[in-house]
Amino acid sequence: MKKTRFAIIVPFRPQSQSVYWERENELLKRTVSSVLRQTYSYVKVFVVYTDEPAHLFTDERIEYVPFPFGYQSFEEIPAKEDLMQRFKSEKMVIRRWDKARKICWGSIKAKEQGFDYIMVLDADDLISKYLFEHLASESLNNSVPGWYMHKGYLYKPGTSFFMLVPKLMRFLNGSTHILRSDLVTIPDFNSIDWLDYNLFTDHGWLKARLKEYNNVDLLPIKKPLLVYVAHGSNISKVYQKEFSKTFKNFVKLILRGRFLSKSKKDEFNIS
Repeated sequence: MKKTRFAIIVPFRPQSQSVYWERENELLKRTVSSVLRQTYSYVKVFVVYTDEPAHLFTDERIEYVPFPFGYQSFEEIPAKEDLMQRFKSEKMVIRRWDKARKICWGSIKAKEQGFDYIMVLDADDLISKYLFEHLASESLNNSVPGWYMHKGYLYKPGTSFFMLVPKLMRFLNGSTHILRSDLVTIPDFNSIDWLDYNLFTDHGWLKARLKEYNNVDLLPIKKPLLVYVAHGSNISKVYQKEFSKTFKNFVKLILRGRFLSKSKKDEFNIS
Protein backbone atom coordinates (compact mmCIF):
# COMPACT_ATOMS: atom_id res chain seq x y z
CA MET A 1 0.00 0.00 0.00
CA LYS A 2 1.28 3.46 -0.96
CA LYS A 3 2.17 5.57 2.06
CA THR A 4 0.77 9.08 2.38
CA ARG A 5 3.60 11.62 2.12
CA PHE A 6 3.55 14.99 3.88
CA ALA A 7 5.60 18.07 2.99
CA ILE A 8 6.13 20.86 5.50
CA ILE A 9 7.05 24.30 4.18
CA VAL A 10 8.91 26.53 6.65
CA PRO A 11 9.32 30.13 5.39
CA PHE A 12 12.30 31.61 7.23
CA ARG A 13 12.36 35.34 7.93
CA PRO A 14 15.23 37.40 6.40
CA GLN A 15 17.90 38.64 8.77
CA SER A 16 17.06 42.24 7.89
CA GLN A 17 13.54 41.69 9.24
CA SER A 18 14.64 39.99 12.43
CA VAL A 19 14.93 41.79 15.74
CA TYR A 20 16.95 38.96 17.31
CA TRP A 21 18.60 36.87 14.59
CA GLU A 22 20.13 34.39 17.05
CA ARG A 23 16.74 33.76 18.62
CA GLU A 24 15.15 33.32 15.18
CA ASN A 25 17.71 30.63 14.42
CA GLU A 26 17.20 28.86 17.74
CA LEU A 27 13.43 28.85 17.22
CA LEU A 28 13.86 27.45 13.71
CA LYS A 29 16.19 24.73 15.00
CA ARG A 30 13.66 23.64 17.61
CA THR A 31 10.79 23.74 15.12
CA VAL A 32 12.62 21.56 12.60
CA SER A 33 13.62 19.21 15.42
CA SER A 34 9.95 18.79 16.33
CA VAL A 35 9.32 17.52 12.79
CA LEU A 36 12.30 15.16 12.83
CA ARG A 37 10.89 13.50 15.95
CA GLN A 38 7.67 12.46 14.19
CA THR A 39 6.53 8.89 14.81
CA TYR A 40 5.50 8.79 11.12
CA SER A 41 8.36 8.45 8.64
CA TYR A 42 7.02 9.80 5.34
CA VAL A 43 7.60 13.45 6.05
CA LYS A 44 9.96 16.06 4.59
CA VAL A 45 10.70 19.67 5.55
CA PHE A 46 11.46 22.41 3.02
CA VAL A 47 13.07 25.43 4.71
CA VAL A 48 12.84 28.36 2.30
CA TYR A 49 15.26 31.13 3.14
CA THR A 50 16.83 34.38 1.99
CA ASP A 51 19.67 34.29 4.52
CA GLU A 52 20.98 30.82 5.25
CA PRO A 53 20.07 29.53 8.72
CA ALA A 54 22.88 29.28 11.24
CA HIS A 55 22.22 25.60 11.95
CA LEU A 56 21.80 23.15 9.05
CA PHE A 57 20.57 19.65 9.79
CA THR A 58 22.26 16.90 7.80
CA ASP A 59 19.17 14.77 7.41
CA GLU A 60 17.54 13.54 4.21
CA ARG A 61 14.17 14.66 5.56
CA ILE A 62 15.30 18.32 5.41
CA GLU A 63 15.85 20.35 2.26
CA TYR A 64 17.12 23.93 2.48
CA VAL A 65 15.78 25.95 -0.44
CA PRO A 66 17.23 29.39 -1.26
CA PHE A 67 14.49 31.77 -2.36
CA PRO A 68 15.56 32.84 -5.86
CA PHE A 69 13.75 36.20 -5.87
CA GLY A 70 15.60 37.52 -2.84
CA TYR A 71 14.51 40.02 -0.25
CA GLN A 72 12.39 42.95 -1.43
CA SER A 73 12.29 46.19 0.51
CA PHE A 74 9.02 48.09 0.82
CA GLU A 75 9.94 50.33 -2.13
CA GLU A 76 10.62 47.27 -4.31
CA ILE A 77 7.33 45.48 -3.64
CA PRO A 78 5.14 46.06 -6.71
CA ALA A 79 1.84 45.53 -4.85
CA LYS A 80 2.72 47.76 -1.88
CA GLU A 81 -0.24 50.17 -2.25
CA ASP A 82 -2.78 47.35 -2.18
CA LEU A 83 -0.98 45.60 0.66
CA MET A 84 -0.78 48.80 2.73
CA GLN A 85 -4.57 49.00 2.64
CA ARG A 86 -4.74 45.44 3.96
CA PHE A 87 -1.96 45.42 6.57
CA LYS A 88 -1.61 49.10 7.57
CA SER A 89 2.18 49.16 8.11
CA GLU A 90 5.30 48.83 5.99
CA LYS A 91 6.72 46.14 8.28
CA MET A 92 3.62 43.96 7.91
CA VAL A 93 3.58 44.44 4.14
CA ILE A 94 7.22 43.32 3.85
CA ARG A 95 6.74 40.30 6.12
CA ARG A 96 3.50 39.12 4.53
CA TRP A 97 4.76 39.53 0.95
CA ASP A 98 8.02 37.75 1.70
CA LYS A 99 6.40 34.92 3.66
CA ALA A 100 3.62 34.23 1.16
CA ARG A 101 5.98 34.03 -1.81
CA LYS A 102 8.38 31.73 0.06
CA ILE A 103 5.47 29.42 0.88
CA CYS A 104 4.54 29.27 -2.79
CA TRP A 105 8.13 28.52 -3.80
CA GLY A 106 8.40 25.75 -1.23
CA SER A 107 5.09 24.34 -2.46
CA ILE A 108 6.53 24.11 -5.96
CA LYS A 109 9.35 21.92 -4.64
CA ALA A 110 6.91 19.73 -2.69
CA LYS A 111 4.62 19.22 -5.68
CA GLU A 112 7.56 18.46 -7.98
CA GLN A 113 8.64 15.71 -5.59
CA GLY A 114 5.18 14.16 -5.49
CA PHE A 115 4.09 14.86 -1.93
CA ASP A 116 0.44 14.15 -1.23
CA TYR A 117 -0.21 16.87 1.36
CA ILE A 118 1.39 20.23 2.10
CA MET A 119 1.52 21.99 5.45
CA VAL A 120 3.01 25.39 6.27
CA LEU A 121 4.83 25.55 9.59
CA ASP A 122 6.09 28.87 10.91
CA ALA A 123 9.64 28.87 12.21
CA ASP A 124 8.41 29.57 15.75
CA ASP A 125 5.75 26.85 16.02
CA LEU A 126 5.98 23.29 17.32
CA ILE A 127 3.98 20.25 16.30
CA SER A 128 3.18 17.10 18.22
CA LYS A 129 5.39 14.17 17.31
CA TYR A 130 2.15 12.24 16.70
CA LEU A 131 0.63 14.71 14.21
CA PHE A 132 1.38 12.99 10.92
CA GLU A 133 0.74 9.51 12.25
CA HIS A 134 -2.69 10.79 13.25
CA LEU A 135 -3.33 12.39 9.83
CA ALA A 136 -2.06 9.41 7.85
CA SER A 137 -4.58 7.21 9.64
CA GLU A 138 -7.38 9.59 8.53
CA SER A 139 -6.24 10.28 4.96
CA LEU A 140 -8.25 7.40 3.41
CA ASN A 141 -5.84 6.84 0.51
CA ASN A 142 -5.48 10.59 0.04
CA SER A 143 -9.18 11.13 -0.60
CA VAL A 144 -9.40 13.63 2.28
CA PRO A 145 -8.89 17.19 0.93
CA GLY A 146 -7.13 18.33 4.09
CA TRP A 147 -7.42 19.37 7.72
CA TYR A 148 -7.38 22.42 9.96
CA MET A 149 -6.31 22.77 13.59
CA HIS A 150 -9.41 23.33 15.72
CA LYS A 151 -7.48 23.49 19.01
CA GLY A 152 -3.93 24.26 20.06
CA TYR A 153 -1.67 25.63 22.74
CA LEU A 154 0.12 28.91 23.41
CA TYR A 155 3.50 28.71 25.10
CA LYS A 156 5.75 31.39 26.53
CA PRO A 157 9.34 30.06 26.72
CA GLY A 158 10.60 29.68 30.25
CA THR A 159 7.18 29.03 31.78
CA SER A 160 5.88 25.70 33.09
CA PHE A 161 2.47 25.77 31.45
CA PHE A 162 0.60 25.79 28.15
CA MET A 163 -2.38 28.02 27.49
CA LEU A 164 -5.11 26.00 25.78
CA VAL A 165 -6.80 27.55 22.75
CA PRO A 166 -10.08 25.57 22.87
CA LYS A 167 -11.39 26.53 19.42
CA LEU A 168 -10.75 28.62 16.30
CA MET A 169 -6.98 28.10 16.44
CA ARG A 170 -6.87 28.71 12.67
CA PHE A 171 -7.74 32.38 13.17
CA LEU A 172 -4.86 32.87 15.58
CA ASN A 173 -2.03 30.95 13.95
CA GLY A 174 -0.73 30.34 10.42
CA SER A 175 0.49 26.77 10.95
CA THR A 176 -3.02 25.38 11.10
CA HIS A 177 -3.81 23.84 7.70
CA ILE A 178 -2.70 20.74 5.84
CA LEU A 179 -3.96 20.60 2.24
CA ARG A 180 -3.93 17.95 -0.43
CA SER A 181 -1.35 19.11 -2.94
CA ASP A 182 -3.76 19.44 -5.88
CA LEU A 183 -5.56 22.16 -3.91
CA VAL A 184 -2.36 24.20 -3.50
CA THR A 185 -2.18 26.56 -6.45
CA ILE A 186 1.13 27.87 -7.78
CA PRO A 187 1.24 31.45 -9.06
CA ASP A 188 3.22 33.01 -11.86
CA PHE A 189 5.90 34.81 -9.87
CA ASN A 190 5.58 37.80 -12.20
CA SER A 191 2.13 38.37 -10.71
CA ILE A 192 1.64 41.29 -8.33
CA ASP A 193 -1.81 40.12 -7.20
CA TRP A 194 -1.85 39.25 -3.50
CA LEU A 195 -4.62 36.69 -4.06
CA ASP A 196 -2.19 34.61 -6.13
CA TYR A 197 0.08 34.09 -3.11
CA ASN A 198 -2.08 34.22 0.00
CA LEU A 199 -3.66 30.74 0.17
CA PHE A 200 -1.90 29.75 3.40
CA THR A 201 -1.11 33.20 4.81
CA ASP A 202 -4.73 34.36 4.98
CA HIS A 203 -5.39 31.37 7.22
CA GLY A 204 -8.56 32.65 8.85
CA TRP A 205 -10.26 32.62 5.45
CA LEU A 206 -8.71 29.45 4.03
CA LYS A 207 -11.36 26.95 5.11
CA ALA A 208 -14.19 29.09 3.75
CA ARG A 209 -12.21 29.89 0.60
CA LEU A 210 -11.78 26.22 -0.31
CA LYS A 211 -15.47 25.60 0.33
CA GLU A 212 -16.51 28.53 -1.88
CA TYR A 213 -14.10 28.03 -4.78
CA ASN A 214 -13.36 24.28 -4.69
CA ASN A 215 -16.46 22.93 -2.94
CA VAL A 216 -14.38 20.91 -0.50
CA ASP A 217 -14.68 20.61 3.26
CA LEU A 218 -11.57 20.42 5.39
CA LEU A 219 -11.70 18.14 8.42
CA PRO A 220 -11.06 19.47 11.94
CA ILE A 221 -8.11 18.17 13.94
CA LYS A 222 -9.83 17.98 17.29
CA LYS A 223 -6.79 17.22 19.42
CA PRO A 224 -4.42 20.10 20.34
CA LEU A 225 -1.39 19.03 18.27
CA LEU A 226 0.17 22.46 17.66
CA VAL A 227 2.03 24.86 19.93
CA TYR A 228 2.25 28.54 19.06
CA VAL A 229 5.41 29.89 20.70
CA ALA A 230 4.96 33.48 21.92
CA HIS A 231 8.26 35.35 21.92
CA GLY A 232 7.66 39.03 21.24
CA SER A 233 8.33 39.09 17.48
CA ASN A 234 5.26 37.17 16.32
CA ILE A 235 3.41 38.88 13.49
CA SER A 236 0.12 38.43 15.38
CA LYS A 237 1.44 40.16 18.55
CA VAL A 238 0.23 37.12 20.50
CA TYR A 239 2.88 37.64 23.19
CA GLN A 240 1.59 41.11 24.01
CA LYS A 241 -2.08 40.15 23.76
CA GLU A 242 -2.11 36.88 25.67
CA PHE A 243 0.73 37.19 28.19
CA SER A 244 0.56 40.80 29.35
CA LYS A 245 -0.34 41.24 33.02
CA THR A 246 -4.05 41.99 32.80
CA PHE A 247 -7.00 40.69 34.81
CA LYS A 248 -8.48 39.11 31.67
CA ASN A 249 -5.30 37.14 30.99
CA PHE A 250 -5.10 36.09 34.65
CA VAL A 251 -8.59 34.60 34.37
CA LYS A 252 -7.62 32.89 31.11
CA LEU A 253 -4.62 31.32 32.81
CA ILE A 254 -6.82 29.90 35.58
CA LEU A 255 -9.38 28.50 33.12
CA ARG A 256 -7.12 27.40 30.27
CA GLY A 257 -3.71 26.90 31.82
CA ARG A 258 -2.32 23.38 31.44
CA PHE A 259 0.72 22.17 33.37
CA LEU A 260 3.64 21.37 31.09
CA SER A 261 4.24 17.75 32.03
CA LYS A 262 7.25 15.65 31.09
CA SER A 263 5.21 13.80 28.48
CA LYS A 264 4.02 17.06 26.90
CA LYS A 265 7.58 18.38 26.78
CA ASP A 266 8.60 15.23 24.98
CA GLU A 267 5.63 15.38 22.61
CA PHE A 268 6.41 18.94 21.48
CA ASN A 269 10.22 18.96 21.85
CA ILE A 270 10.38 21.45 24.71
CA SER A 271 13.44 21.17 26.94
